[in-house]
Amino acid sequence: MRESSAATQGRGPGFDDEGLRTVSRLSPEDWLNAAQRRLVNGGIDAVKIGPLAEDLKVTRGSFYWHFRDRNHLVQTLLARWQAQSHEMFNRLVGGDSASGMEEFVRLVHLWIDESEFDPSLESALRDWGRTSEEVAAVVKAVDEERIAYIKRIFLDFGYGEDEAFIRARITYFHQVGYYTIGYNETLDARMALLPMYVYVLTGKYSPERIAEYL
Repeated sequence: MRESSAATQGRGPGFDDEGLRTVSRLSPEDWLNAAQRRLVNGGIDAVKIGPLAEDLKVTRGSFYWHFRDRNHLVQTLLARWQAQSHEMFNRLVGGDSASGMEEFVRLVHLWIDESEFDPSLESALRDWGRTSEEVAAVVKAVDEERIAYIKRIFLDFGYGEDEAFIRARITYFHQVGYYTIGYNETLDARMALLPMYVYVLTGKYSPERIAEYL
């Protein structure tokens, strides 16, 4: 007897016998987001075309609508992270009349809010960089660019070149270290200490006055 519908058969236009899509309706971003999840949860060795296709419930062939091969995918993922980092940090000092403290508070919220900045992705990329000189070079370039942006914040505080550079490094290394060691602290506890952290890192204003900005 003929089956009454493609849905009953588990297939139809663009689907195979197992109900998987054979024609990709996914965007490159869908593949990149899936790859990023695998990178974060299992490291770079977990980013493979077959498992990604399973995650997205598509055939392996759908991958090749968007990427030449796995290397193209992971290189695009790395380039996307670098571009997103540039955008995030550029906005901190992006061409307005904000004071150094206002810019620094933007930086604090970038890290604390974690709406754009993803600590787990940062850690995964640094782990990847330990096995790839190319990735390590990109991570280093991103670190140096971020430090340069933070240095501009300290220059806006009125510090000289050398001190602004060292304060920027201390601020950045402090934050990277915080994620690297996986220090477990509630958001409430972190926020309670934040004015003192900002005071120590910037050397400006009292913790009480800083709290007004936060």
